[in-house]
Amino acid sequence: MEFSIRLERFLLLLLVAGVVAIVTRRVRVPYTVGLVLAGIGLSLHPFFGDVPFSKELIFNVFLPPLVFEAAIRIRWRDLRRDLPVILLLATAGVVLSAAVTALGMRYAAGWTWAGALLFGALIAASEPVSVVATFKEAGVRGSLRLL
Repeated sequence: MEFSIRLERFLLLLLVAGVVAIVTRRVRVPYTVGLVLAGIGLSLHPFFGDVPFSKELIFNVFLPPLVFEAAIRIRWRDLRRDLPVILLLATAGVVLSAAVTALGMRYAAGWTWAGALLFGALIAASEPVSVVATFKEAGVRGSLRLL
């Protein structure tokens, strides 16, 4: 019985993602914005209220395809040309982003330091994936999209 409920939820989420893709194209809103709004709406529904999201699920199921899709489209010649800037953004930029996010969650939301730092690290590490997706939808090309 438990497996059938999980399968129903999964298939319903796929259907929602498809509908969101169609609607966002018609109203010309970024797909990622539509997914966030749909996720907020679904989280309020009792059928999806107890869906467990663990770090294993995020890191092993959701993040790898997104990172791979973004990485497979990189032109290596362009990557080598902009490698110093990319390395700076991938290290100092991510650390700074994690710190600012953690500070915001600590002081604006009142989280503990451990929770705020963990959240900052998770968001800073995965945020470039959503930026790449948004740039792709917007038709951004060249060095800006690569960076």
